[in-house]
Amino acid sequence: MNDKEKLQKLKENYNNIEIPCELEGIVNDAIYNKKDDNKVSLIKSLSLVVSIVAVFVGSVNMSPLVANALDRIPVIGKLVKVVKLSNYSLDKNGLEVSVDVAKVEGLKDKKLEKDLNEELEKEAKALYQQYVEQSKILEKNNKQGHQMLRSSYEVKVNNEDILSLVVSNYEVQGSSDTTRKFYNINKKSEEPIILKSMFENVDYINIISENIKSQMEKQMKLDSDSFYWINTGQDDDFKTIKENQGFYINEKNELVICFDKYEVGPGSMGAVDFTIPNEVLKPNLN
Repeated sequence: MNDKEKLQKLKENYNNIEIPCELEGIVNDAIYNKKDDNKVSLIKSLSLVVSIVAVFVGSVNMSPLVANALDRIPVIGKLVKVVKLSNYSLDKNGLEVSVDVAKVEGLKDKKLEKDLNEELEKEAKALYQQYVEQSKILEKNNKQGHQMLRSSYEVKVNNEDILSLVVSNYEVQGSSDTTRKFYNINKKSEEPIILKSMFENVDYINIISENIKSQMEKQMKLDSDSFYWINTGQDDDFKTIKENQGFYINEKNELVICFDKYEVGPGSMGAVDFTIPNEVLKPNLN
């Protein structure tokens, strides 16, 4: 990032700074108090605020050294964010497609950032291209399809430590189906987070799986509409999670294990998630 870009970023960050509650209270008290001496205090207070703002903006505009120094402060410095890079859409021959492409910005490790963004775009393009090819075949045969695809992304958490991003593909062709892909980044080490990396010499697969089974059983007891494939005696009973099971981290820094539709229950259950309590995992985490 060059000096000009850093200055612009600092200005943007400044514009987003919220007025502290204490200052807001002082201003409000002054406004609603009808005494003349308080009006004078209000004018002085507001003048002070304006002066501070002018000094801050002036310093940023005039001194690259100030900008460089502020850029190293975590709150005002570089921020990791997720933006929409583009959208691939198609509405032709009975096919209705919309694919949003996410882009991650602000990682210090530019190779990781580049690899991640290339994968996000590659996956989106490949999915879109499937429908483009299908549309060509339908048009060639003078036929109409009946399919819809919505591909979108959601930032589950983006705090000082972790970025968790989920890409969801919702497809409808007679029945509906949802598949998801998960991207979890440790922002301090700037490395992808995988389940195995979170535990050391611990049978995390069994620990997590047993907790999920317990949650499944509890849900089925409390809700007659809930049904999971456990203890049925069938080969497709849920036994354990996969080593690379999909997951994300939520805003409470809890591990959420995710299953696609039909993975652990009938289609009526849809895609399901299980939040693993921290007290279950904490003794075993790295």
